[in-house]
Amino acid sequence: MPKHLLPLFFFFTASCFAQTISEPVLTPYHFSNTECLSEEKRAEIKQQLNASIAQLQSEGILPTQYSEAIVLFDWPLKLRTGLTDYGYHSISAQVDQDPAFPNQLKDYDCGTRTYDTPSGYNHAGTDYFLWPFEWNKMDSMDVEIIAAAPGTIIYKSDGNFDRSCGFNSNNWNAVFVQHSDGSVAWYGHMKNGSLTTKTVGQTVAAGEYLGVVGSSGNSSGPHLHFEIYDSGNNLIDPYQGSCNSLNTASWWNNQRPYVDAAINHIATNFTAPVFNLCSQQDTKNERDYFTNTDTIFLMTYYRFLSMNDSVLVTIYRPDNSVWGSWWWGNTWGDFNAAYVYWWAILGSTEPSGQWKFEAVYENQVYFHNFWIGLSAFDEQQNAKGGFFIYPNPASRTITVIARDVKQPACRQAGLTLYNSMSQEIGSWNLEAGDNKIDISDKPKGIYFYRIGNSQFGKIIIQ
Repeated sequence: MPKHLLPLFFFFTASCFAQTISEPVLTPYHFSNTECLSEEKRAEIKQQLNASIAQLQSEGILPTQYSEAIVLFDWPLKLRTGLTDYGYHSISAQVDQDPAFPNQLKDYDCGTRTYDTPSGYNHAGTDYFLWPFEWNKMDSMDVEIIAAAPGTIIYKSDGNFDRSCGFNSNNWNAVFVQHSDGSVAWYGHMKNGSLTTKTVGQTVAAGEYLGVVGSSGNSSGPHLHFEIYDSGNNLIDPYQGSCNSLNTASWWNNQRPYVDAAINHIATNFTAPVFNLCSQQDTKNERDYFTNTDTIFLMTYYRFLSMNDSVLVTIYRPDNSVWGSWWWGNTWGDFNAAYVYWWAILGSTEPSGQWKFEAVYENQVYFHNFWIGLSAFDEQQNAKGGFFIYPNPASRTITVIARDVKQPACRQAGLTLYNSMSQEIGSWNLEAGDNKIDISDKPKGIYFYRIGNSQFGKIIIQ
């Protein structure tokens, strides 16, 4: 199962701030690798694929002669519609270019981002794992697997258990697509029941939905195993690099860098997140509303955080003046995934309203808005029904929060939204805690809401 190491603490001086800011805390995250397919399973799949190809060729669905032009791939993953995270993945393993074993590792870039086993298994694909909050993402079907190139579905496997945490004898859920050059892409470990409704013999376009990232078969957590074979059934590594002995050219339209460093997620919390055991959802502990004397945790989640990387962190007041700004430099090593946070207390004299937490990393700007004080919640803060809504005005999402979960009305209720003509335009079930609601499809204007039968108000969508 994935391992979560003890946090690393750094000395950090806050003497330049009149307010309170903590030392940074870094926690690495390691996705544990396991043999994605036994040799018996791989041989069984190849036999099934060969039989399916022969059948489809006999029916005239697949050609018997293939194009000489090599098919190039686009990125095989995407966030489902409505989500706006900066990122959602990292890579735990590439194709192992060294046939020796065990611990004889070489990836396409001459690094060791791969694995093998004492039994003789050398990893034969690329593993894209979800980060952060992998099981939350899987359960919410947040990350979709899409066709990297146009082609024909030649085999599907579904209905298999999808909460694996290590090596087992289970079958995986997978889709196999053949392309015009005769190459075949394997998309493995999908979530049970998420596979495309298209059947064997039907075509898919590049970017078309195939399924959702899961953890079926031999898997230590939700990830996509992406494995490629050419028309001669020879293993291909789609990444070009000086240590790729399988093929000389990249099979990507736009190959991403080996160290594709970025911040996947940035957030404010009321305490640090809790990463639970494999197959359990993690506890994010995120919140966007605070008073100016609350302790606010400033969370940044990285992929491919490297030694000597630096981050500029800035907190902006509602008037865009700078509350505080500082540099942090990583002196602890290289990590495929890690999170870093600070905690801050803004100060009792600081203004209410919308604040901004910003991080600049690898020349990219990442930010997260949060709200301070009663004015941040407008009239909803004074509602008597036990819920309040923020932000107001809103644009893409609103959050409905149960202030007192001891009240029966706060344990379960419903939100209904009406336009100015008193026509219902949407309704959502609410539970205790934070309820994030997507309103990005609603036109700009003034709306009215009802929660249960006792709480009413208005909200502006801008």
